Amino acid sequence: MLTFTGIVYLIDFRYYFSGFIIFLLPYFLTLIWGLIALIGAFLLYINNENGDYLLIYSGCLAVFCSFFPFFTFDYGTQRFIIFLSYSFAFRIDPFLILLGGLIDLLVKKGIILK
Repeated sequence: MLTFTGIVYLIDFRYYFSGFIIFLLPYFLTLIWGLIALIGAFLLYINNENGDYLLIYSGCLAVFCSFFPFFTFDYGTQRFIIFLSYSFAFRIDPFLILLGGLIDLLVKKGIILK
């Protein structure tokens, strides 16, 4: 879902022509976190343990970037708060990625579900 969000927002061309290229940074970062999560999920599919770490890494960065603002931009009477990552599902996607990576790592290490 993070990858889909990044692709959809990069297709929106109004930011390219507005002169404010900094608005594109969150969409590139969202796309990167989603691609890292997809690579981690593929590695888990082929039974490689490094996929857990990629999922945890991607989830932690996406959670951090979706809640802490990068900067506030005042344009006329409007105030834009730019976060470093966006999501469609009310910012629950990064938590699901992080939770999935943690649960799979704990199951493989034998800490839960022995």
